[in-house]
Amino acid sequence: MRNNALYFPYIELPRDAWATRALLYWDKLSSIVPLDHMHRPDQMSELMRRLLGEGLVEALSPGQFVHGIPKFDECFIDLVEQRVLRLRNSVQRAAAPAPTTLVHAEKLGRVPEFLVEAGLARQVNWAWYEVDSVVANQFMSYLAMCLGAIPEVDAVPVTDKAIFASLLRPRSRQMASHVLHKHKTREVVLRSLLPAPAEPVDIDQLLLFKRRHGHLLPPLRTKVEAHCTRVAALPDAEDRIEANEAFIQNCQQQIAEIEAAMRPSFGKVVLGTLAPLFGAGLSLHSTDPGNQAAYAGAALSLSGAAYQAIASIHGSRAVVANRPLAYVAHARRALLRT
Repeated sequence: MRNNALYFPYIELPRDAWATRALLYWDKLSSIVPLDHMHRPDQMSELMRRLLGEGLVEALSPGQFVHGIPKFDECFIDLVEQRVLRLRNSVQRAAAPAPTTLVHAEKLGRVPEFLVEAGLARQVNWAWYEVDSVVANQFMSYLAMCLGAIPEVDAVPVTDKAIFASLLRPRSRQMASHVLHKHKTREVVLRSLLPAPAEPVDIDQLLLFKRRHGHLLPPLRTKVEAHCTRVAALPDAEDRIEANEAFIQNCQQQIAEIEAAMRPSFGKVVLGTLAPLFGAGLSLHSTDPGNQAAYAGAALSLSGAAYQAIASIHGSRAVVANRPLAYVAHARRALLRT
């Protein structure tokens, strides 16, 4: 199971709830950032520069890694020749030109040159190309899968765009279905468990939150990813829906228990419970003077027993508050304010 994620197809994360959930869920979130953007950060938004500067997002320049993939060029070129060009040659071209997408193709081998020669791209300047949108979508998905598989990156490709998620498929039909269903299941679970504001999250709050509660994230992610794997293996769509609904409902119940455990301040409860005993002089004034010593001893024993009992509540609830889903409860209370 991978602990990191690689966002694509754009350089900048979206300014919405999806990005907040991604930043909360993964240990490290990377984005494909060309080298010229790193040398000229003014090309990026202030939010993206801050995310990169604080280490919440890591810049990944593809030109530094694709040379380590021996057949990076050949495999994608073969894909285009076998599927895109063959399909287009078999049907009559539409009168209107195909829509294009602007793609940064810095140091990506022979792919840009091939696309230009095949009539699927046009070079705009030294690194930017207008690429046939169908091919551009396939290329960005292909690039993300290749980069994520490199040991130095080791990241799950993630995207907020459904059209790109549908392209994250291995060659096998069975594996393709499994990958797609796992992606869908994860998105539904995170949307249910980690509701987030539509506007960008406060970076200072997010940094403080992950510093305080980041130790709870790995067990949460293990729990969610195991569930996603089980659901993706179910062959029937209705079974997948029911299993996911049951999982989310169970998680919501556990989160409610954890939130209840975190709500009181147990240090104050313990001291507040014992204070009346000591404030009343352990009720000695209403006691037979001859038995004051006995009552004092009993009262002290009673207060000690009460202290231990109340402290045990604190201890048991502290255990509850360290469950994997405590990460979600802490996020809702301290960061997301839902």
